[in-house]
Amino acid sequence: MPRTNDPSLHATVDLESADATVLVVDDDADLAETYALWLREHVAVHTAFDGADALDALAAFDVDVVLLDRRMPSMSGDALLAAMRDRGHDQRVAMVTAVEPALSVVEMPFDDYLVKPVGRDALLSTVEALLALDEHADAFREYFALESKLAVLEAGPAYRDEDEADDLAALRERVAESRERALAALEGVPKADPEGRDAVTDT
Repeated sequence: MPRTNDPSLHATVDLESADATVLVVDDDADLAETYALWLREHVAVHTAFDGADALDALAAFDVDVVLLDRRMPSMSGDALLAAMRDRGHDQRVAMVTAVEPALSVVEMPFDDYLVKPVGRDALLSTVEALLALDEHADAFREYFALESKLAVLEAGPAYRDEDEADDLAALRERVAESRERALAALEGVPKADPEGRDAVTDT
């Protein structure tokens, strides 16, 4: 999750009183049930062990947050995420996976990225933060997602070549710009996108 020292950008939802539903998607049934056990103390939870079951659950239930593994047989988490968005499912999504991220994740439509193993407190705080996004403008969600991706990329192995280093620098600029738009949105002051913003490319 993003590590920001700005209190105005902190989560504001209390998970203890949240009226929410979480879908846990992981082909490791034992792990999915462990996550569900932690979460059921606070929110409603459904589990799915493959992509097809996950899509069925999204069609059947009013889901607020999806916790999604990337490496699954039959349909990968990446493919499932794309299918969700194609079908109009706009839930908040956190990838919870053993797959170390590459710069290509920057343009993927998820909100947070956790690298396994993930403990109870980290999982609960992530769900709390994702639920809080519904209280803010789209600019805040963009900032949260970009900052999450930057944080997990910077925490990974330092194997960047020159092009990847340039892309990471461009991502830092995007995060800073996005943060300003998020703060402006929270204050109710419109702030236009900067012209000529560099895009981060897949490598």
